[in-house]
Amino acid sequence: MEILDTLGKVYGNEPHIAGLSLETPNCPDFIEGIYFDKATLVFQVTGDTVKARQILEKASGSKNFRLELMGGSNYSQTQLLAIQKELNKKMEESGYENIKRNVTGYGVGLRHIEIRLIVNTPEKQKEFREKIMDSPAFQFSGVTEPIINQKVGVNHINGIYIRPEYPVYSTAAEQVTFILNNYSGGTIECGERYYVTFEDEKGIWWELPMNTAFVSIAYVIQDKREREMRASLYPDVHPNKAGRYRYFYEVTINRKPVLMMAEFRLSDNEKEWKEAKRTPLPEGLLTMKQDNTHQTVGEQVEELVYDMVEVMPEFPGGVRAMLDFIKKNIQYPEIARKNGIQGRVIVGVVVDKNGSVTNLTILKSIDPYLDKEAIRVISSMPKWTPGVQNGKKVRVKFTVPVSFRLQ
Repeated sequence: MEILDTLGKVYGNEPHIAGLSLETPNCPDFIEGIYFDKATLVFQVTGDTVKARQILEKASGSKNFRLELMGGSNYSQTQLLAIQKELNKKMEESGYENIKRNVTGYGVGLRHIEIRLIVNTPEKQKEFREKIMDSPAFQFSGVTEPIINQKVGVNHINGIYIRPEYPVYSTAAEQVTFILNNYSGGTIECGERYYVTFEDEKGIWWELPMNTAFVSIAYVIQDKREREMRASLYPDVHPNKAGRYRYFYEVTINRKPVLMMAEFRLSDNEKEWKEAKRTPLPEGLLTMKQDNTHQTVGEQVEELVYDMVEVMPEFPGGVRAMLDFIKKNIQYPEIARKNGIQGRVIVGVVVDKNGSVTNLTILKSIDPYLDKEAIRVISSMPKWTPGVQNGKKVRVKFTVPVSFRLQ
């Protein structure tokens, strides 16, 4: 930074602006970019590098920097900024709102312009290049394959309740409204972040692709107050099918996070969603709160799930028996076999108080087909011996590896 500060004084004419940048009024024309490679300062330059080094060493009084000669297929920061400026104009002028809705953001990277997409498939990339703008400098990021998410949450706990405004919406609905009510007798904290899952025809739950860039805002909901939230469904980016959907939203109770969940449906039956009645508060909500006055909210939250307990849950017969069960019941997906895909899928589960395996979540993915098969096999497991804490059966998180090996 000392080198940049010195060069800023040499080439700048605004003393209140510290350091050299491409926007510095008298920045040498041969400088095309400035960045740090770990602790090393790098100048992207054009032309005679020997002359450029002599000029910069003399002006800065230091040799502690590196020059990177630009040219050919390498884009400098100056070139990338010019491309981004053109992209800004194209995005503003374009009438393809569905394509623009798939873009969650873009910006200049070190060697390229990164464009972040909700649905990042080859088809969506091609659509962007053909309809909005194309450049070799573009690099796309975002979810490329569907993500399995079998998590479940709670829709009420100790007087705190979440519900959809209506139980059913159109498959073309852009947004769904949810209401969080607080009748706990205390305050709860929450933010903006949420996600949505949907069920396929085989009963597997998948994450709905969406914009995951949320504004970091904290809300406090007082007792006997409610908060209204809206979830975007992006039907113009990815057509949504009729069926079951789940909205997940985390709240904090006594400094403990609780994952709330509200289920709703999408329907292509116009009569059904047009005539849908508002989802009412359950009649027993206040009664539920009164019946639990001997427990604090924090105590109820602690009952939800543990990471470690005195006696961990166990598959019947132990770990070896569990691995044998998985090996015996695995049905290698034919498409994965043909493509030579193998590896180990890591699945997170919650072993319930009665030993049932619930809340299946892919922690490490290899391939969507292998992920789905891992979920299927674990879902078919017999009941485990539940975990125990302080002499009571409790819900406990557990990690299950599922190996796929081609013979």
